Amino acid sequence: MTVSSSSVSRRGFIATASAAGALACAPALALADQAPAAEVADAPAWLGAAPDVAESDIAETLDCDVLVVGAGTSGLFAACSAAENGAKVLVIEKNEVGPGIRGTLGAIGSKYQLADNTDIKALDICREMTMYAASNVNPKLLRLWADESAETIEWYGDLCEKAGREFVYCSDHDLDEYADQMEYRHWATGHAAVKDGHTTQDADAGEVLESYAADNGVEFRYSCPMVKLEQDESGRVTGVIAQGTDGYVRINAVKGVCICTGGYALNDGMLSALQPESKLVCSYISGIAGSEGDGIKACLWVGAAFDDVHTSMLFDRGPLPPDGLAGGEMVNGMVWMASQPWLKVNLKGERFCNESAPYDFVLHASIDQPGHTYATIWDSNFQDYIMQFKTQGCSRMFPFVNGAPVSAIDMDACMGMLEGMKQAGFIQQADTVEELAEKLGIPADTFAATVERNNANAAAGEDPDFGKEAFRLSPVDTAPFFGVRNAGRLLCTMDGIKIDETMHALNADGEPIEGLYVCGNDSGCFFAHTYPDQIPGLAAGRSATFARRAGRIAATGE
Repeated sequence: MTVSSSSVSRRGFIATASAAGALACAPALALADQAPAAEVADAPAWLGAAPDVAESDIAETLDCDVLVVGAGTSGLFAACSAAENGAKVLVIEKNEVGPGIRGTLGAIGSKYQLADNTDIKALDICREMTMYAASNVNPKLLRLWADESAETIEWYGDLCEKAGREFVYCSDHDLDEYADQMEYRHWATGHAAVKDGHTTQDADAGEVLESYAADNGVEFRYSCPMVKLEQDESGRVTGVIAQGTDGYVRINAVKGVCICTGGYALNDGMLSALQPESKLVCSYISGIAGSEGDGIKACLWVGAAFDDVHTSMLFDRGPLPPDGLAGGEMVNGMVWMASQPWLKVNLKGERFCNESAPYDFVLHASIDQPGHTYATIWDSNFQDYIMQFKTQGCSRMFPFVNGAPVSAIDMDACMGMLEGMKQAGFIQQADTVEELAEKLGIPADTFAATVERNNANAAAGEDPDFGKEAFRLSPVDTAPFFGVRNAGRLLCTMDGIKIDETMHALNADGEPIEGLYVCGNDSGCFFAHTYPDQIPGLAAGRSATFARRAGRIAATGE
């Protein structure tokens, strides 16, 4: 028997789930709350039933103590931790190579922060995270990350330094003088490894832990996707059936299975059913390869419960052609500069939000605008203004105040991207604001009046309309002028299987499913409604911290 893969398209997308979205997917939620999907006749199309695999089709049987499914951030941290604690560990990965580790990891209380005289209180940041989620989270999990993230990041930092890489903390002290102005607080939580003067990303960042894992006896099997979980008569998860190169493989895991498959960003069926609002505000999906919901579906088939609120990580960097609208054909590209707090106008030529708000807040505001689309505007002095804005996290294009390199794209790279997006017909350039409006399909008179008002606010150092901070006001008064139609970009989904503080998957009654651990973007109870992007590296830092904990508990039972 051959098991077909999930239907995947880059056209599907996501934003945050609103109440309407939650209601729209109520049948799916009810399914997760009632029984394993295989026992429910009306399972939604995106879920289906667990595949049947005949014993005669199993070509190979493997045994291990701890099986880790997925070789990304969570998978590598879980595998290393389990091996350090004496377990025989096997990692299976559906792709030919693993996705590696995200470049920036969020933590508080680390030695790197303390050396920088940065002291973030656990109660303060957990309160912020709870408010972002409207309390639809497990507060014990938030506090668990706050309490254990420092140890995790220091462990990783020490390994990176032993491997010849610098490990840095992304300091935000250049915002200190503006603390009383900030409408949205920034939390300096980012940490990253540095190689050749640049922070490492994904596969490059994963080299350190992949090598360390191998040195500690961890075995890897690539091109080996999980098909389903297996259980004994008590309901304990005992292993998985995977698809090997020569047939099905049964993998017995004596101490447990850790699911780390990366969420469902590239599964159009799941996104359409669970987060329909996304298609209204997005133009680009950049999900991690293989993130097709395999782990979440496998857990649901054995009776695990799904988050009640479905959530994504959304950035305001999706490009559109000058006649394009959000929610149409997906566009492969990014407008990195769009995450700066430039003037942003709807298709009527009017401002509609505080442009200094978190990335996804801007996108949430755009959902009620014509065509769910807006335009981002700047002038030829943009490099000076980028320095003035002092944005943090991945939108920052110049070194952090302590000298740490940028987390993603520096100014030189951005200039190349700017030119490329102009040549591709996305970014428009004009000598007058009226000409720019025409090129963007925006009413020239209204747009010119909006620009005039924006320039007056910048000159006065005050935004009475939306409250943007004075140091993030910038005039549009020096030709040539630039603009781009703008929408959202999805990085990953943030909802998943409900877990407890031991990282065990929970069933509908809130009881742990023995032998089943879930980490990273497959796990739930930590984010809801939106991603708090003012806490850089939080998602990856949560993934690393909880996976390290899961690996230890799976290996030792404590």
